[in-house]
Amino acid sequence: MSRSASDGEPIGAVVKRLRRQRNLTQEALAERVGCSRSLIQQIENGKRIPPRLQREKLSAVLGERLPGLGEETDAEAAISDLRIRFDILLSRKPDLADRVLTLAQSLAALDDTGEELVPLREIAERQLARAEEVLIQIPSGSVVVREWNTVIDWLTVLDRARERICAIHSAELGAIGGDVGDEYHRAILAKAQSGVSVQRVYVLDDVVDVTLYEDKLWQQVKAKVETILVNREFAPNAQGMLIVDDSYVLAGDYDFRRRERDSSRFSSLWQDVQAAHRKFNHLRDLRSFGKALVVNDLVERTGLARFERLDQEDCRGRFQEALRRAWTNEEPGSEGAPR
Repeated sequence: MSRSASDGEPIGAVVKRLRRQRNLTQEALAERVGCSRSLIQQIENGKRIPPRLQREKLSAVLGERLPGLGEETDAEAAISDLRIRFDILLSRKPDLADRVLTLAQSLAALDDTGEELVPLREIAERQLARAEEVLIQIPSGSVVVREWNTVIDWLTVLDRARERICAIHSAELGAIGGDVGDEYHRAILAKAQSGVSVQRVYVLDDVVDVTLYEDKLWQQVKAKVETILVNREFAPNAQGMLIVDDSYVLAGDYDFRRRERDSSRFSSLWQDVQAAHRKFNHLRDLRSFGKALVVNDLVERTGLARFERLDQEDCRGRFQEALRRAWTNEEPGSEGAPR
């Protein structure tokens, strides 16, 4: 619908004007609307006022919303306008109308789903809003496409944690740095400080990789987040994931060549969550075989627990040295160090 016909113009005059602009005869208009030619003639002569449904059909065929009757409320006019717009789309682009209707029905069906699917719906709605933002810019010939921040999706689910969070990070630590990584890190700390049990496993090529991330590791230890470092040699197939309670699992596929996440899979299915817990526990159990380094235990064992901040006195240097020695198993009797 390109525009609405003027409310000050008699409906009969509007019908005649629009019919002529579209090169339609009274017979052709009547056929497309599904009425007699005489009815069209009477409407144009002002002898008949079409009822609402007839007016909507005329509007759809003529491509403009005909002026309504005085008794129409704003709500009724809005609904009528929606019907007219959809009818116009249906007549001009039936394939698009079908696509829009299918999407709308999918969204409506989510109203009947359980509470556990709410965060997944929020993610979908953000994706749709982003697509709409791009679509409305296309006619201008210049489009701004905002980068999609998948961390926001992960935070949508993480925020629902009430008891336990388990996380595996298999990407380079640089991939979870910067503002995005800071936001995710703050959310993790907040959950730990609120009483949620948080366990994070990092799969690394070398302990030196934590250098730019060591402040976050220290903050996690002080917040009682169990922080475990695993040599990738012992977990070459480890996949990044986030498990929230017994409710959700988020798995990330990482493109190591481009150093970015390729996709994320979100699931609230019981079997998926349980399978993820088994994978996480298997990786965490490497501690028992001396193939994982528990940073929390290392801090206690080396007397670093007395420091509140990493930049306090010589804490940073001692922390770095302790990590290096434990990683290479130089520390005598260091339980939990990779061999």
